Amino acid sequence: MKFETHNLDLWQKDIRSALDEIQRVNFSGRLLRKDHSLWQEQDREISSRLGWLDSPLRMNRLLQDYRHQAEKIRSAGTDLLILLGMGGSSLAPEAISQIIGSRPGWPRLLMLDSTSPGAVQAVAEAALAKDCRPLFLVSSKSGTTAETLSLLNYFYSRQIEIRGPQAGKNFVAITDPGTPLEKLAGELGFSLTVNGFPDIGGRFSALSPFGLFPAALMGLDLDKFLAPASGSYQQLRRGEPVHPGLVLGSILGVMFRAGRDKLTLLLPSPLRSLGRWLEQLVAESTGKEGKGILPILENLPVSEDSYGLDRLLIFYELESQPDIFWQDRLEKLKASGQPVIQISLAREELAAHFYLWELATAVAGYFLGINPFDQPDVELTKKKTRELLASGTPSSTESGLLSADRELLAAQLKSYFEDKNFRPGYLALLCFLAPGGNLDIALDNLARQFSEKFHLPCLWNYGPAYLHSTGQLFKGDAGRGKFLGLIDDDPVDLAIPSLPGSPALAGSFKQLFMAQALADFAALKQKGREIMSLRFVGHPVETIFSLGEIIRKI
Repeated sequence: MKFETHNLDLWQKDIRSALDEIQRVNFSGRLLRKDHSLWQEQDREISSRLGWLDSPLRMNRLLQDYRHQAEKIRSAGTDLLILLGMGGSSLAPEAISQIIGSRPGWPRLLMLDSTSPGAVQAVAEAALAKDCRPLFLVSSKSGTTAETLSLLNYFYSRQIEIRGPQAGKNFVAITDPGTPLEKLAGELGFSLTVNGFPDIGGRFSALSPFGLFPAALMGLDLDKFLAPASGSYQQLRRGEPVHPGLVLGSILGVMFRAGRDKLTLLLPSPLRSLGRWLEQLVAESTGKEGKGILPILENLPVSEDSYGLDRLLIFYELESQPDIFWQDRLEKLKASGQPVIQISLAREELAAHFYLWELATAVAGYFLGINPFDQPDVELTKKKTRELLASGTPSSTESGLLSADRELLAAQLKSYFEDKNFRPGYLALLCFLAPGGNLDIALDNLARQFSEKFHLPCLWNYGPAYLHSTGQLFKGDAGRGKFLGLIDDDPVDLAIPSLPGSPALAGSFKQLFMAQALADFAALKQKGREIMSLRFVGHPVETIFSLGEIIRKI
């Protein structure tokens, strides 16, 4: 794999010095020996989280069984895979599904990583469509993920209504050995439990059972799929100094030290799912101890003069599907003088790109002087969510949410964004809304408007998914973010039943969804972050466009 760099002349000396250091400290050899001292003096979640290094080879012994299980499941008539999971347990399979896709005649994959009642209802309707034969993949490394277990409780209860005592045959668990989910799967009669590797963290699990068993069910030839990643691992073992992962990670580290810590990802629409996977890998791995590389997915072009001196641009293109619009965008960015890394992706080499970024993230963590394998600030929101649900979810008045009244919004937003006491380094929209195609476009447009209005990077992501992604960085970085929380007031709600061995965390999805939003906003405030939150009234897309009009007039 090769990539091109543009406008990096100013930092070439530092990049060469970083690569020399990688050789001098024997980074590759120590990494392969799982030497925790590359990152920290104390071995806390480091050596026990480096199983991703040889995972492409370790998977070989499982592939024949995966093929057998996949054929069995397809022969049973399954035509839809519904993946219930969060963060690393869901984003890699989704990227594989969106970029490569299922083989003809094999089930397609539908991923659900939201507790929004509207999102849950939409997937339930798809699962209950006439002639649909769904299989639910319940994916959680720890086996305790609150969102995933809530979704399991709901869909299992719906299947009980349809299939009675045989409901469990429509479920597969993907989890580490010995977890509560593994035990629950046995008690509920799941058709299968697939074990992950305990020495691989969730966000590094793309080339482990969490990413590859769903790929097998889509009919992928896993030997062929894994071959490029296996080649990348063998290249690392040979100690080649020009391994692209070492080079890319060194560039990320050098540019971070130079203040270029906003990793702006420019991807054509077919690669958007790869961007979401990259976002959680980089943000959750590097955003801690007052540091962080912030990934920003730019789905709509922002004017070049809106960029500051804190950007490093990653330009991705599909090798077999060149996009004239994005090529023109690349030429403009190169002419602007902004540093750009240009990467070409062939679909059949997707696994190598997963490996590239996992290795690069580990190297970047070395240069940042942090442990890229832990997530110290993730538990805070979980704790506050449990506290809120135990005490009853606060009302909008108690939580300080605002109605989307135009005049009130204009005054509040003007005061918030023109605060002379705090100049943020980036803006983030925390969107507790039901995901949807038109809503994605509206949020992309709103983020662009914010970027061009304030000449700041602006990113957005859906809650609660971002809690397993950028949420760590928002609380663990240097505190230079400014946040706008957006909460849908959708009247739809769905009860969350309790199951034997799996009591419901909340009475309904709306209650859980709201508690997660308010808990994270409270956690951000506790960490000293500035956040303003809005409760939407009416259709979310229309409200977002109204919000954009107000922003333009500030």
